[in-house]
Amino acid sequence: MTGHWEFTYQDNVILENIKKFKGEFLAQNIKVKDEAIFEGVPVFDEDSGHAFKPYTIKNVGGVKMAIIGQSFPYTPIANPKRFIPNWTFGINDAELQTLVNEIRENEKPPVVVLLSHNGMDVDIKMASKVTGIDAIMGGHTHDGVPKPMVIRNSGGKTLVTNAGSNGKFLAVLDFKVK
Repeated sequence: MTGHWEFTYQDNVILENIKKFKGEFLAQNIKVKDEAIFEGVPVFDEDSGHAFKPYTIKNVGGVKMAIIGQSFPYTPIANPKRFIPNWTFGINDAELQTLVNEIRENEKPPVVVLLSHNGMDVDIKMASKVTGIDAIMGGHTHDGVPKPMVIRNSGGKTLVTNAGSNGKFLAVLDFKVK
């Protein structure tokens, strides 16, 4: 999973809740501020500054799949900054592109999916700019998108869909990997 309303709690509560979660919490676009790292604030990767694991590799139906997390980028605007003073959020297209390139080169998955909480409009724009992502599966826009949109970019195309909000819909996307 990736995050949105989890950030209405204070950072220490968020970290405790994630420890209890029986899954993986992924967020490539949340970083710990440099000064906070020096003060000993918990960080997933001190070198990159990622507050949380940015991606995971799963074997799905015998196919290696990379899943990257993209938490709600406008969290400090939507929630009180005092709850999350040590973290930065953002869309971070350039950093995402670097991460996708590294995953493609080092992990060599035939499928890369972005699990997003950007919202459909931001996901469409991101798909037009960031190459190497096969599909963006989102969930912030309140309307479900029944069929993925095909978004062209300089590296090919990316499928973009959104499952709506509040568990209204379950997104399923079948991949045919050749």
